[in-house]
Amino acid sequence: MSSSDDSAATVVRLGRVTAPSGTVVLACGSFLDEWAELGEPLSVRAMRAAETGGAHLRDWLAEAVAVPAGPAALTVHARTRPGTYDDVDTIATLDIDLNLPWSAVSDGTVPVVLGDLPVDPCGMVIGDAVALDSWAGIAREERTVDGLADLRIWGKGHEEAWAHFGAQPIPGLHNDGIHGWLDLPLDVAHGRAAAINHWAVTRGHHAHMANVDAHSHLHLGRRAGWLDPLGAGVIEVAGCPILCVAWSQIELQRFNAGRPFGQVYPLTLEDVEGKAVLRWNIPPMDDEG
Repeated sequence: MSSSDDSAATVVRLGRVTAPSGTVVLACGSFLDEWAELGEPLSVRAMRAAETGGAHLRDWLAEAVAVPAGPAALTVHARTRPGTYDDVDTIATLDIDLNLPWSAVSDGTVPVVLGDLPVDPCGMVIGDAVALDSWAGIAREERTVDGLADLRIWGKGHEEAWAHFGAQPIPGLHNDGIHGWLDLPLDVAHGRAAAINHWAVTRGHHAHMANVDAHSHLHLGRRAGWLDPLGAGVIEVAGCPILCVAWSQIELQRFNAGRPFGQVYPLTLEDVEGKAVLRWNIPPMDDEG
């Protein structure tokens, strides 16, 4: 288990996004495509919040924080520390450089508290408020944004299935032992999965060993982080680069209580050498109440 000593912390650049609307959002991925169904679109709520300097947004299970941003690219960094259960680094602090002077967001000298967010099991999403209105996530998970899908094989009898169907290793730091195919036409993926699962039943194996992941933005965001130690990757949504950040399945065990049990982490606007930065701080588990 990690301690509160962060002397070995490393600062890592996760990626860059743009916010042509003038508003950048840090959102929980699970219900990101539900905002319009719940009421107003995310962009409307976010841009209204940004006009007042930024705010936490919540509607049912959908959560985000929205803040103003400058016209140039916004760089996102993470400060790391050892994982809670795993011998890998994890995110301790997430910083989004808003490309604005501190005076544009506050007349004071102390950090501005904006609320808090839970660590979402579907990952966190950072990007332009208007672009994220087009996000295809859980509610539209079977919607493929490019006509393609990925197919994974796992479960009892998977090695026999790999050999029988000629499945290929799927790359990724956390994909050890996963085989299948990437970038298949959606109908081909479903047809192949049905054939594999039928074969599996006849052999007495796991009846649902073939799984199809349509290319929703949610899936593509996770996939973009497969080769990154912190699970971070950039995809394009509505013409804007969007940064997606996922935690390893082992590390997510720490966060499974979520907001109902107060497992949320503070968001502040910070003055960093005269520049405005949105900071999300996730303390070590030892420091949680």
